[in-house]
Amino acid sequence: MRYVVLVLFAIVSTILSGSVFSGLNLAGIQVDIVLLIVLALALVDKSGAAIIFAAGTGLFMDIMYSTVLGVYALSYTVAAAVVFLAFRNKEKFNVLILFLVGAAGYVIKETVMALIVYVLGARFDFLSILVRYTLPTAALTGGLLIVAYLLFARLYKNGWMRPAVAYRPEDF
Repeated sequence: MRYVVLVLFAIVSTILSGSVFSGLNLAGIQVDIVLLIVLALALVDKSGAAIIFAAGTGLFMDIMYSTVLGVYALSYTVAAAVVFLAFRNKEKFNVLILFLVGAAGYVIKETVMALIVYVLGARFDFLSILVRYTLPTAALTGGLLIVAYLLFARLYKNGWMRPAVAYRPEDF
């Protein structure tokens, strides 16, 4: 059941990111719902499923919305891997850490995407984009990750969503 829910999250978030949330932008600030789900999964799920989810959902986004295969997949996977590896042994998070993880995750994703686009031949002023678009959107992502984390933490309290290898002290 857990994997069915994750696949449904992947499909719905990809469609929403490409249709609804791509049209909603305020001064260049857009909501990246896929990244929010990836980061929330990386914090809640201690099995590493967030990295697989990030790669699969990113590849799905590449197929649907990108002309180059791997841009979204690599950027989401790197962000998920960094967050997962940094916080895999931590169980509880305060609001400030969640905000910083959301903001840093967005900056990591955008930096990886910028590096890929730069390697492909595009030239742009990275600092200008960083200040004008990336940092304000990172702040929004940090704030929204607090809500996404609370929702996923609640969802993972259900026994059917927890990985089979994840045992809590109360289970013994």
